[in-house]
Amino acid sequence: MKIGVLDYGLSNVGSIYSAFDFYNYDVSLVSQPEKLKEADLIVLGGVGNFKTATSRLKELRLWEALNEEVIIKKKRILGICLGMQLFADVSYEDGETKGLGWIKGKVVKIEGDSVRVPHMGWNEIKPVRDALLKGIHHNFFYFMHSYHFIPENKDIVLATTNCGELHIASAIMQDNILGVQFHPEKSQGDGLRFLRNFVEVLS
Repeated sequence: MKIGVLDYGLSNVGSIYSAFDFYNYDVSLVSQPEKLKEADLIVLGGVGNFKTATSRLKELRLWEALNEEVIIKKKRILGICLGMQLFADVSYEDGETKGLGWIKGKVVKIEGDSVRVPHMGWNEIKPVRDALLKGIHHNFFYFMHSYHFIPENKDIVLATTNCGELHIASAIMQDNILGVQFHPEKSQGDGLRFLRNFVEVLS
């Protein structure tokens, strides 16, 4: 089982790589579309601006390669933080930018009188379905974001998180596509176990 972590200049690839390497998985960094074909599982991280991320993926010819591997070949993919948001139809960060369009929905700014932006630090996820939470003890994960993904189909939501009075989707799954708003690679033991579940439970 080969895990390909996309390296396109906007993701915390070192920590993500190390988290999978902790379990001695066959993991590699991928920055070329040809190498993406060799991966059985794909991980799309991301920290920063949605528009910049789409531009970088297109410049490296990874945008169409991702569509080929995920939509046509049905390979499993995990999107982390901005990586999950890229699955949406559209983001309204810094204007309007089209996403990959794999999951119907939009990415909007976190807003509310009781909400602190950015949403940063440890917070609890509240499971709706528990397939990914085997062996996880506390359900607290590390977040760092100012925008969140609102999927049209609420049935794909695996977990939610309270952000003030706002309830955000913190984990979603549709077919072979899994996304999390939190950073499992920065969430210590439970984060590592979550990544192990992605590889072993869902594959």
